[in-house]
Amino acid sequence: MKEDNFYFSTTAGIEAKLERDILAHEDKVITIGLVVALILMYLFRGVIFYWLKFGIAIPQGYEIRPIPVMEEPIQTDYTDEEKERKIFTYTSLINSHQITMMPQAHYVLSGKAVAINHDFWFITEFFDSAALYDLGTAWGKIADKKMFKKYIRTYSQKVEMTGARRLNWRWRSDVPYSGNYIASHISHSHIIPANRNIMAGLLTIKLWDNVQIEGELVDMEYYSQKRNYRYEYYTSLSRTDSDADSRGSGACEAVYVTKLRVGNRIYQ
Repeated sequence: MKEDNFYFSTTAGIEAKLERDILAHEDKVITIGLVVALILMYLFRGVIFYWLKFGIAIPQGYEIRPIPVMEEPIQTDYTDEEKERKIFTYTSLINSHQITMMPQAHYVLSGKAVAINHDFWFITEFFDSAALYDLGTAWGKIADKKMFKKYIRTYSQKVEMTGARRLNWRWRSDVPYSGNYIASHISHSHIIPANRNIMAGLLTIKLWDNVQIEGELVDMEYYSQKRNYRYEYYTSLSRTDSDADSRGSGACEAVYVTKLRVGNRIYQ
């Protein structure tokens, strides 16, 4: 007499078989779940490792005084001798690529975060290896959340086909300030974090936060052995340039950030 024959088994035998079937089903579900989890981990391994590396930001201090969002950025240009002396090699925080950094000026920018972007799914060998974060910042009379909510729209994007990064903005015709004033008080910074903790601090920024970045405006150079080609990028050195013919190839600042404030938190 077979134990798994329903008609001739005892009640205990039926219950034992039922329990075995339930356990077998649970094992199958667990196995399928593990396989799905492994597939997802493989597909999104880059994102997982990214957040494991930069997911925890540790403030090095706190500042009681408010960030001076009404003030103009502070830029101290270096002499030719200082520029030569300050050249250094930067190792990417996300891969082993090394980029030559050529500091042009010391830079402090305080303002309100009006656009943030770090979703660079297609990473280029050169620029994306260094500039891990784009920050749109407004200061002066337009450093006001209500101003942007009512009159001005901004967003940061990376054009995946070309790799170009842009800050797009538009404003209503009844905005209370001139277009020249608005354009000269919004900045798009390509941020090169000096270390892991600063990058983690950048990821804590939310729209409309008051922020301050301090560091150096840098030109960059990278030689690709794979392509046998030397890439170059020149930072903007002015808040009033506005076109593709400007020094910053679109008026964006490339900033090597050594100190970051988000609200009253300081990251270094």
